[in-house]
Amino acid sequence: MRSKKRIMVLTDHMPWGHRSIARAIYNYLKSREMESEYVVEFVTVPAKTGIGGDVYNFVYKYMPASNIVAHRLSHNEMLINLFKEVSIINLPDVKRAVKRFKPDLVISAYFLHSHSLAKWREQDGRAHKFELWTVVADPWTINPISFVPGADKHLVYDEVGREMAKKYGVNPKTVMATGWWTRPEMYVKQDQSEARKKLGLSQDMPVIFVGGGSLGTNALPKILPTLLVVKTKMGIIFNSGTDKLGYKMVEEFAKWYKRIRKDGLVEIVNLGWIDNMAEVLSAADIVFGKAGPNFVFDVIATKKPFVSITHIGGQEDGNIDLIQKKKLGWIKEKNGTLGKFLLEYLENSQKYNLKYKETIAFEAVKNQKTLERIWKEIEK
Repeated sequence: MRSKKRIMVLTDHMPWGHRSIARAIYNYLKSREMESEYVVEFVTVPAKTGIGGDVYNFVYKYMPASNIVAHRLSHNEMLINLFKEVSIINLPDVKRAVKRFKPDLVISAYFLHSHSLAKWREQDGRAHKFELWTVVADPWTINPISFVPGADKHLVYDEVGREMAKKYGVNPKTVMATGWWTRPEMYVKQDQSEARKKLGLSQDMPVIFVGGGSLGTNALPKILPTLLVVKTKMGIIFNSGTDKLGYKMVEEFAKWYKRIRKDGLVEIVNLGWIDNMAEVLSAADIVFGKAGPNFVFDVIATKKPFVSITHIGGQEDGNIDLIQKKKLGWIKEKNGTLGKFLLEYLENSQKYNLKYKETIAFEAVKNQKTLERIWKEIEK
């Protein structure tokens, strides 16, 4: 009996987009495992990023616009080569995971792990015969280090990724445009009234979801002052991710709000980390948030319009272009524009809910086929 192909889906341990992508790929492949000639395992290995990881997390939450400097520096050839050398420091734990599972194919959703494995294969003369597929985890603004010399395949979102790979000298034969890697459960239609009931929200009113991504963002509080002047019944769901400070700030505001406004016009639900994102998003009509790619495409999968209230400078600039060009929502990041837009939305919420309905549905349907494309490529 022929042994089955062994597939490892690899990522970092942090609760950010790379992990979400890896989980999406793994869950889909696992669901097809019984009918396929492979077995699949999900593996998380903490990345050894040193102080660089801490700096990135701080910038992510508190100074997202300033990241544009780091993004520009990342295109410096000397720094790129330095990063590749540093990837060796990250290798030991990744190597142990590979030796334990003995995969035929590694699909790495975290670029540092991809570089480490590629370097290992290069040094050992490809003695370890696994294929290496790496995920390029930004749609339209792609850092050159997202492309990995020596990788057998680069999974990119669309033709923009193909062109950028070509620009950076990547062999076109190693580049596969798949669509975005969204968790399958995000596409399952949820009952809005039931979701609102579970959250303690009334039924007959517009509901807004405000999210800052997995690590949270200091942009969430920008919307709070506007709630004091709202004259229409509405619900608002805050999601602060792992940001305890952001959660506490909204919690304190909600208590204060109830004391000074007795009319109950605004119903506030404050959530930290969410495991049932699809269900919670289904309770809302529109989503305001940080324009990280996974969050944007999660929202689009649930057929909701997206309003960007912040993004990481440089790295996520392309996400803003994508939202505008594909007509997936609005950009309201400048001071004063967010509150004004919220009040305009409440005056005629149905108009805004329907404005980009067709273009959002088109993008959702396209990305829903992404994971099947990967499965078919493996089956070859």
